[in-house]
Amino acid sequence: MVDFINEVEEELRKDDYNKLLKRYGPALGVIIFLIIAGTAVFEWKKSSDDRVARAASASYISAAELAQNGEVDRAVDSFLALADKAPAGYSGLSLMRAATLELEQGSRAKAVALFDEAAAQFKLPRHAHLAKLKAAYILADNGAYADVSMRLDSLAAKDAPYEYLARELAGFVAFQSGDMTTARQEFTYLKSIPGVPSSIAQRATQYLSLVPAELEAETVAPEPLTTEPVEAELETTLPDTNSNTINDSENEAETPRE
Repeated sequence: MVDFINEVEEELRKDDYNKLLKRYGPALGVIIFLIIAGTAVFEWKKSSDDRVARAASASYISAAELAQNGEVDRAVDSFLALADKAPAGYSGLSLMRAATLELEQGSRAKAVALFDEAAAQFKLPRHAHLAKLKAAYILADNGAYADVSMRLDSLAAKDAPYEYLARELAGFVAFQSGDMTTARQEFTYLKSIPGVPSSIAQRATQYLSLVPAELEAETVAPEPLTTEPVEAELETTLPDTNSNTINDSENEAETPRE
């Protein structure tokens, strides 16, 4: 009798399982299919992105070698061609490298345009701000102070990646434009606030020593900010010749703020 009861209970459980399977089986099958399909798509996308990154890295290295060998025009063309098809990171770096080569050739307007284009390509703010700041330095060297001032609003914002360098340039532009009040404010800020790199603080102190004299009588204006200290602090490390991804380049880039 006990065995009979157990058999009946077992049959009832089977009936319950069959009902549940009929009711929820199709939905469960769809969920399993979506999980498998999603995993497959993710792996395919990852593999595809890796192939694109490796191809971009190889093209970038080839263009850099052309520049090193003195074939500047071909190098610029190669960097620009890469910028049109590469992922955003490599595209931005390629445009910046092309801009640097154009600047070395004396094509300042082209360099500014390429740096601006690079800034639009970058997703990371510190890379975009770096490109914008390089363009601003070129314009400052050209004496386009009004244009530089407009560009520096976002770059000199508090906690921006290159806030201190942007504020130094803002002070320099104000000094050169005769706005000694703004120049004093910017250089005093850089001299006094904690965390400003020592090289920037030293230059701010040097300019501050000239501001009072400028207010009292005409003096010889200081030389424009040289590119050497600026480039030392703004230099973007390009992808290593052994690098296959944009991340390698980013890891080697200098920390924007100290």
